[in-house]
Amino acid sequence: MAVSSINLFPKKIKDGFRSFWSRGGTNEFYPGGADDQRRFGRGKLARDIAEIMKENRHRMLLGDSRYIYQAFSTVSGAVNQKANYVFGNSWQLKSHSSDKEFAKAVEEDFKKIDRMLDTRGRGFSFRNNVWLASKTIDTDGDFLILLTEDTESGFPKLQFIESHRLGNFEEELNQDNLIKDGPFKGRRIFAGVIVDSLMQPVAYRIKDESRERGYQDVPANGVIHVANIEWFSQTRGQPTIAAGILDWYDLSETRDSEKISQKVSSALSLIESNETGTMDSGNMIVNPNPGNDGRLQTQLFDSGLIRYIKNGGSLQAHTSARPSDQWLNFTKMIESSAFYALGWRREMLDSSAIGGAGVRAVVSDVNKSIQARCEMIKAAWHRAALYVIAKRAKQGVYDLPDDWYKVSFTKPPQFTVDEGRVRAADLSDLRAGLLTEDAIVEARGGDYETVLRTRAANIKLKQEIAAEFDIDPIQLGTIAQPGDPEILTTTETNIEND
Repeated sequence: MAVSSINLFPKKIKDGFRSFWSRGGTNEFYPGGADDQRRFGRGKLARDIAEIMKENRHRMLLGDSRYIYQAFSTVSGAVNQKANYVFGNSWQLKSHSSDKEFAKAVEEDFKKIDRMLDTRGRGFSFRNNVWLASKTIDTDGDFLILLTEDTESGFPKLQFIESHRLGNFEEELNQDNLIKDGPFKGRRIFAGVIVDSLMQPVAYRIKDESRERGYQDVPANGVIHVANIEWFSQTRGQPTIAAGILDWYDLSETRDSEKISQKVSSALSLIESNETGTMDSGNMIVNPNPGNDGRLQTQLFDSGLIRYIKNGGSLQAHTSARPSDQWLNFTKMIESSAFYALGWRREMLDSSAIGGAGVRAVVSDVNKSIQARCEMIKAAWHRAALYVIAKRAKQGVYDLPDDWYKVSFTKPPQFTVDEGRVRAADLSDLRAGLLTEDAIVEARGGDYETVLRTRAANIKLKQEIAAEFDIDPIQLGTIAQPGDPEILTTTETNIEND
């Protein structure tokens, strides 16, 4: 019999242990909890993230993140670069069912209907949408995939819904965010996510102009919510750009000011020093050429010109040391911090300043970031794929075996800056038995079974051509190296045994 849990919460809190929000408590045990004017008001953060991140706050961050992505070339470049590596021209569906005919049928069917699943038409690919998914997580924080179908044929369809179309869309909600009527009456809603008492999403409120209220509540079992979740009490994903919003705005102001300074410096060519410190108006009256528009008085002399200066005056070329090294270093430091929040490294834009060990550290961080993003997207794409497979089976395309749900996707290749060194290391580990062939193939974005079948077909073709010309197949090329153990054929093995 299980032991009953113990109630650790006291019936009455003593005055000496009140929190510092009530100006009580003790600083003897934990000095970091001392009263400090810098933390007054922060108590409002000690709540569920779903309550803190109100809908208007979420929309404000969404607008800022989208603007920063569009306005800052470094941000858009980093986000797009990350999306390129996450997609990696991969994400082919692979079935692992023991029914080989079914597995082959599913894989071929997905290749055929890849550009038919998106409700927006053939211009959008189920595989290529992985790129958009990664980019949207950085700029919007989340998006929805609505599992729908063609009303006439029953063909499965996927509708991708962006973050701004998810919200409360009601101003009459009380302070507890309770829904007043409808099938989800009494449920709480946070920025468009309707939850139960366990904070589990039960429905999503999506903007729908065709409805009288302007929205519809879609049950959670018909929606895939792809979100960047960083808190247990979070209902909506936050853009990864959001953590560096203030940094990017500060950089924007400093860069705008520096650009103005650069334009002023570019407009100055010469600086004249004279006795008056002003333009020589009298000389302009006596010698009006080349005009009274303030231009320098000059005279052409062969291939050059002569500039007349008063006695004691001087003429110097204008030089500028801007932008300074200090300003550039400070900018790089701020950018690096903002890129960390983005889950990326600034060195991906310029790796010239780091050495070998630093490059390997950057490669490791980048691959971990790519892997984490792939895991997030893979969960959503897996559920969408199962929905499509079930609907296609209902259409009679194929029958479902017991293990029909065992599917995966080919992985994008790992990022590397020294392909030759990595390949040599992989080959060395493979020969030592520390690495398997399938791991090497997957790290390069390939499918091991496909590689083996292609190799087998090539070997078969080489044997047929060698037999046609009555030559040894080795003469057509071999992957064996000196020192490799000889691989005996079945015939050779039988001869030696005899």
